[in-house]
Amino acid sequence: MKFRTELPVPNFPFKISYQNHILLLGSCFSDHIGTFLANNRFFVLSNPFGTLFNPVSIANALKMTINPTLFSEDYCYFFDNRHVSFAHHGSFSHADKNQLIAQIDKQWLYTQTFLEKTDFLFITFGSAYCYKFLERDLVVGNCHKIPNNKFEKFRLTINEIVFIYTDIVQKLLQFNPLMKIIFTVSPVRHLGDGFHENQLSKSVLHLAVEQLTDNHTTFYFPAYEILMDDLRDYRFYAEDLCHPGDNAVCYIEEIFAETFFSQETKEKQKEIKKENKFLNHKPLQ
Repeated sequence: MKFRTELPVPNFPFKISYQNHILLLGSCFSDHIGTFLANNRFFVLSNPFGTLFNPVSIANALKMTINPTLFSEDYCYFFDNRHVSFAHHGSFSHADKNQLIAQIDKQWLYTQTFLEKTDFLFITFGSAYCYKFLERDLVVGNCHKIPNNKFEKFRLTINEIVFIYTDIVQKLLQFNPLMKIIFTVSPVRHLGDGFHENQLSKSVLHLAVEQLTDNHTTFYFPAYEILMDDLRDYRFYAEDLCHPGDNAVCYIEEIFAETFFSQETKEKQKEIKKENKFLNHKPLQ
């Protein structure tokens, strides 16, 4: 008897090797897989601007990476004795505005250099909901705990996401024609938006990605389906019952490796795993 529906391992017309450079942007999937790849000593850069959830902020980060002059001081805001950036996660903040801009400029340059060499770009959408900072008419990547009444919340449409990413994919492939672009949708539920609203949000993201991957120049990895359809049980979730638990993260990593790693890559990963286990071993005192 079968007690769960196992997802078939996806098939892609390419494989990842240890010579490749991998850039991940977006929601929590980027953080988890980025950590997994870094621990296994791949050339990887994960969320260099912090975790971003909505498609607009992720697209803006990519546009500004290609052309850092697009980042203006309009994105900087002084709140609670700190200067923050609406284009970045809360980890980008400083009491001195010039220091913040210097930190941001350095990260743009580093990420742009990495993007030039990137073989695989993973983009993970977390939510179709965006927050617009009314005072400057800016969609923000993070609200930085600024009062809610300064923002307008809205949900992107399928057509808006497709329009934005048709343009950015074209720009990315002009910047780096050899790069493969893989979309994912985060399985993490944003229940703060509401149960029904979260379903609508994820549906918008899925339908937008379906259109974006219909031309065979971009691809889709089913991280969402692995957790929601394959591991369909709360025992695979963390205590908040929204994020995947450790065992689910490990399972998604296994599917990721089985999907993307060549046989040679898998063999080398096994060796590195053994080395890491030896290096992390603490002898009994």
